[in-house]
Amino acid sequence: MAGQTKECSQAQCPMTSGCDPVGRVLNKVGVTRSTLITLALLPFAWNGVVWVAASLKSLWDAATTAVGS
Repeated sequence: MAGQTKECSQAQCPMTSGCDPVGRVLNKVGVTRSTLITLALLPFAWNGVVWVAASLKSLWDAATTAVGS
């Protein structure tokens, strides 16, 4: 047992960035696969926030213009 190398299996590192050297380094600093997916989706989420804000502004402008006339 002392001379054996330890292999990384799916049971040992579930939901991490992987068992390859890059995945191990990323996992040591706390970056997991779900973190990478979240960071990849953030620009699309921001586009949604901007769209909702523009929609609410146009509805507010329409409502205040109709009442002010």
